[in-house]
Amino acid sequence: MKVSLWVSPVVSAVVLFGSVGVATSTGAWVTGGREQVSQSTRLTVDDLKGWMTLQQAADGLGIPVATLIELLDAPHGVSLAPSTPFKEVEGQVPGFELATFRGRLRDHLAGGQPALPVPEPSAGRR
Repeated sequence: MKVSLWVSPVVSAVVLFGSVGVATSTGAWVTGGREQVSQSTRLTVDDLKGWMTLQQAADGLGIPVATLIELLDAPHGVSLAPSTPFKEVEGQVPGFELATFRGRLRDHLAGGQPALPVPEPSAGRR
């Protein structure tokens, strides 16, 4: 009778920890909001997060990392590496905000430049 008393708790513990172990070993167990970004991962501009490195963003968007760094408009003397996360760019590039950078990047990926205001004709011309 004492053996049957311990069977149920032991089986429950094995099933619980076994499922966590299997999920972890297969990569299905995700405990954080960060996802693995590689060249095969497709991201949109809205998927960019502050923890992502410039290389991860470039890989996910399918653009060269040099182009991404150029779009950041870092002042002279600021060196940005592909391993630099966006949250560190905010401290190195004055006025940089990821939210506004997404718009600029979206325009670049669309192949166009931001719309410029159309100059109004002067009153002296006919």
